[in-house]
Amino acid sequence: MRELLNKFLKKGNSTNEKTVRDSYSSVFLYLSIVFVVCLLLSNILAAKLLKIGDFSVTSGILVFPISYIINDILSEVYGYKKAKRVIMCGFALNVFMVLIFELAILLPAPEWFQNADSFKIILGTTFRTVIAGLAAYLFGSLVNSKIMTKMKDKGNNKFGIRAIISTIFGETTDSLVFVPIAFLGTMPINEMLMMILIQVLIKTVYEIICLPFTTVIVKKVENYEKDV
Repeated sequence: MRELLNKFLKKGNSTNEKTVRDSYSSVFLYLSIVFVVCLLLSNILAAKLLKIGDFSVTSGILVFPISYIINDILSEVYGYKKAKRVIMCGFALNVFMVLIFELAILLPAPEWFQNADSFKIILGTTFRTVIAGLAAYLFGSLVNSKIMTKMKDKGNNKFGIRAIISTIFGETTDSLVFVPIAFLGTMPINEMLMMILIQVLIKTVYEIICLPFTTVIVKKVENYEKDV
């Protein structure tokens, strides 16, 4: 009887461990961490505008496309529900980061500290910028993930096509939400429209250039999850 009980307990433990491992593997954890870090970095970098020819874009464009690539990987391998969890986690941590920055700005600094104003300029945000960034990220990421998984459900098995199309829609949604909310009234309308267009183009080209690498990563992650 004791031996049967031990076998039953071992079997139950191994099943539970496998369930947990399948739900949140180490690869899923690492991808989620990189996704959130890129998101937070892009929001900090957005404080500086970059000049590309005659056009302006936020410097967040340097890392933000990486989060979309990881979004594609998460959606492709783990599905929309798990990708959405990571997106919502990033949203919550983004809010947390903004609140901590604001708290640090509000708290008094020593008289000898000379960089309080610079700290506020770089890390301080206006209410409309916060709303713009949070709304753009949330809607853009969810649209990207939803289109990726919907196209797969409808029988489109070509990852590259789905990744590019979902990025175009996701980045367009992101830019259409962020730019008007953040800059309407502070720059000419034609400049805003060009900023939207340039950001979508650059991020889409970024996705296309990285597509071979992204495809390899997707296959490796899928194989890893099958073997776990």
